[in-house]
Amino acid sequence: MTDKKLRVVIVGAGFAGLTAAIECQLRGMQAILVEAYPGPTSHGDLLDFTENAGRIFKSWDNGRVGRAIFESGVTAAKTMQFYNQENVLLRVDAWPHGDQVYAGHRGTMHRIVFDYAVEVGVEMRCGKRVLQYLDTEDECGVTIDGGDKILGDVLIAADGPRSLARSQLLKLPEGRVNSGYAIFRAYFEVSDSFKSNPALEELAKEDEDVVRFWVGRDMHGFIYTWNKGRDCAWVLTHLDDANIGESWSFPGKKEDVHSYLTQAGFPNVWHEIVELTPESRLIDYKLVWRDPLKTWVTSSKRGVVIGDAAHCHLPTSAQGACMAVEDAATIAICLQKSNGNVPLALQVFERIRFNRSHTIHQASIFTRNIYHKNDWSLETVQQNPDSLVMPLMDWILDFDAKKTAEDNFEQLASDVKSGREGSIEELALPAGGDYNAMNISATDQFISSTGRDHHVQLSSVAAATQALPLKI
Repeated sequence: MTDKKLRVVIVGAGFAGLTAAIECQLRGMQAILVEAYPGPTSHGDLLDFTENAGRIFKSWDNGRVGRAIFESGVTAAKTMQFYNQENVLLRVDAWPHGDQVYAGHRGTMHRIVFDYAVEVGVEMRCGKRVLQYLDTEDECGVTIDGGDKILGDVLIAADGPRSLARSQLLKLPEGRVNSGYAIFRAYFEVSDSFKSNPALEELAKEDEDVVRFWVGRDMHGFIYTWNKGRDCAWVLTHLDDANIGESWSFPGKKEDVHSYLTQAGFPNVWHEIVELTPESRLIDYKLVWRDPLKTWVTSSKRGVVIGDAAHCHLPTSAQGACMAVEDAATIAICLQKSNGNVPLALQVFERIRFNRSHTIHQASIFTRNIYHKNDWSLETVQQNPDSLVMPLMDWILDFDAKKTAEDNFEQLASDVKSGREGSIEELALPAGGDYNAMNISATDQFISSTGRDHHVQLSSVAAATQALPLKI
């Protein structure tokens, strides 16, 4: 780094923005974080971070931040149980143990990371809505409501799936597509009525956290309970034909959830948990797909999009939040190692991250269709033991984002400086793996993209992970 601190303007205080701000601050830069909300949000329900992201949190303050996140969530689960819509137990997997695997309430985890950002000196500009991104020869930053400008040396847009930066910085048209699916989701404190309900009492254990997964035609769902059976969160992914407008998130209605559950033939435990969910805690969230971008870096090479703004994953990737955290740590290292050469840093960052994130992003459709377009029975699972699984292969979990950035920066920087030619896929590091082990012959039965159903037709995982762009 030069003697002058690099001013890093970051938009969006989700996990991508917070992690980028913290990592930049810890590496001697001045991070300015701009967020429309007035402070840390308690919103959200269930969120998981596997060890590829967890090791980044664990690296802060000698593990203190990671321990706080870990202790706030699922710490006492022993297994994850898989059921079909007839409530037949299909398989039981060991729940991953270790202090780098985090699952629990998004709002609680967000507060812990937000507070640490404040502690390390990140300059917080909360309650400030961005009106205009600035990426000119003279200005790099944003104009906020009221007309004030926040300027820096580099601009990182971590402004989520409804990213303004995509249109203003990358000059892209609105590219959202209704995925044809939506999620009902809820988080609440377990009541006495819940604990005494015969259908639910085994979910509220004081001595063990519970993680269960159900799968059926065009539907799958998770139920988690933790904190000695006091906290519960559930998510239910289902077919949906509603049009997407300016808002993708609405208050949920219990009668709608019951209707979808009945259509799918889901077991009574789901109806009971929905009935005991406070209606004010029920959200109906439309899942929106965006085609992969051809670049994340602006034409000036001083601005970049990361996280959901760059690659908005469907939940079935099981890696959306983790990819955002990996992005954030990587960009901080690239900025540090570039010694003030921001265009070099951002181009190297993109080449480190592009193929890995793209492959995992694309495979979320493949995984969803494996879950939804097969009739799951004990026999099917026994014949295809690697298909009904969480898509968490070793090449995903063992990945060390910081080490990868440190080890590959110089070579990729040399490629950038020499003007090495090729597509971004050719210039970027390999993804590191694939999803072929999950493939199942029955996935040829996918619904085609006609009528009200908007599903991609794939005969193999190769189509899911190599197509660019992928239409659904």
